[in-house]
Amino acid sequence: MSTSTSTLLDDLTARIDGSVLAPDAPAAPAATTGFQLGVRHRPDVVAAARTADDVRVAARVAADHDLPLTVHHTGHGTRVPAAGGILLSTAGMDGIAIDPAARTVRVGAGVTWGEVTDAADRFDLMAPSGSFPGVGAIGYTFGGGLGLTGRTDGWAVDHVRAFEVVGTGGALDEVTADTDPDRFARLRGTGPVPGEVVTAMTIGLLPAGPLTGGALVHDLGPVGEPGDPAPLHAFREWTAGLPDTVTAGMSVVTYPDWDVLPPHLRGRRVARIAVTARAGSAQTDRLLAPLRAAVRPDEDTVGPLRPVESSRVYAEPEMPHAYTGENVLLDALEPAGLDAVAALDGPMTVVGVRHLGGALAGPAAVPDTVSGRSAAYLVSALSPIDPEQAVADPSAAVAAADPSRALRPFGSSARGESPGFRFGPHAG
Repeated sequence: MSTSTSTLLDDLTARIDGSVLAPDAPAAPAATTGFQLGVRHRPDVVAAARTADDVRVAARVAADHDLPLTVHHTGHGTRVPAAGGILLSTAGMDGIAIDPAARTVRVGAGVTWGEVTDAADRFDLMAPSGSFPGVGAIGYTFGGGLGLTGRTDGWAVDHVRAFEVVGTGGALDEVTADTDPDRFARLRGTGPVPGEVVTAMTIGLLPAGPLTGGALVHDLGPVGEPGDPAPLHAFREWTAGLPDTVTAGMSVVTYPDWDVLPPHLRGRRVARIAVTARAGSAQTDRLLAPLRAAVRPDEDTVGPLRPVESSRVYAEPEMPHAYTGENVLLDALEPAGLDAVAALDGPMTVVGVRHLGGALAGPAAVPDTVSGRSAAYLVSALSPIDPEQAVADPSAAVAAADPSRALRPFGSSARGESPGFRFGPHAG
C-alpha cells in the first residue's frame, strides 16, 4: 500500500461514520461493480457513506488530495470506471420519508424504486418509477426518468421538488426551482457535474390506480431465418392512435441456442409488447383488442396491476450481468427499421422500443434539460458481453457485441439520444 493511499484511508476513517476500505480488502470487489459487471472500478479507496455529512467529508478529502470522486450505487448505468481516487458508495443512505398528505417522498441516495414502491403502497400511492424496480431512485431521474405511466404522468423529473446536493469542497445545498433554477434545471436533465453528489431527493408520488398492465408475447421464429415483422408493424400502427392513458413499449430479443436458456427460447426471436394503462381492465381490453387480434400472442398477461407488481410488465432480468447498449430518439418509427429488427442475427441483442408523446411531450412546469420531450419513440439496443473481456478491453467487447447495428436502420428520423438508456462500457 502506498503512503498516499494509507494517508487517504486514515483521513477518511477518522472523519466519516461509514466504512472505509482499501482496494485490496476482501469486501472491496463487491463495492467496485454492482449490477453492471462489465465495468469494474479501480479506486484508491472505497468510502461507504451513511449520511450527507459522510459525503461532505469525502468531497473535502478528495479536494484536499486533488483526487477524483466517483459516486456509485447500484451500478446499472455505469459506463466509465473510476481510475484511482475515492469511490463513494451511497448504498447505505437508505432513508425513505413519505408525506401522504403532500403526496411526496424524500429518498436517500441509496434507495431503489422498489423500496419506494413498497413504502408508498401502504398509502395507496405509487412512484413515477420505470420498468425495473431495482434501479436507484435518484440516478434514474437524471436524464428524465421514463416511467411505466409516462404518457399519462410525464417524466419522473417533472415530479421532483428538490435535490439535496453536496458540491465540490463539501458545501451542502437544497436545490429547488426557487433557490437555484439553473442548477435545478441541469440536475433534472443531464444530472450532476463532476464533484457534485446528490444525497437526497424529494419527489411527488402518484395515485396507485386505476392501473392495468402486463405483456403480449409472440415468437417471431427461429434465429437464422427471416423473422415475422407483422407483430412489430402492428405495434407501430396501434401506438399511432393511442390515448395518453396508455404507455407502451416493445422488446425483441434474439436468443442464442444456449443450454442455459429454457427450451422454448433457444435460438428464437421473441417479441414482448409491454402495456401499462391508467384505466380499468375493461377499458384497456377495448383499446388492446386490435393489437391482440393482429399479434395473436402466445402469452398474454395484461390484467389488473398493483404498483408492487410492476416488474412483471417488462420482466427484465434481475441477476447482475455484463452488458452494453446505446439508443436513439426518433421522430417516427420507420417500417424498414422494424423489418431489420425482425431479421436481426448475430450476437444476442435486446432491441427496445418505447412509445413517447402524451404527457412526455408536454412542456416542463419549470425548465429542465431533458432530451426527448419532442421525440415520438425511443429505440434502444442492448447486448450481453463477456465481463472479463469488458474489463480488460472494453472496445473489443463492445465491437464483438455491436448493439448499435440494430439502431442503424432507424437513422433517417434520428434526433439524438437519451442519457438514461446508455448502458455499460463503450468503444473508444
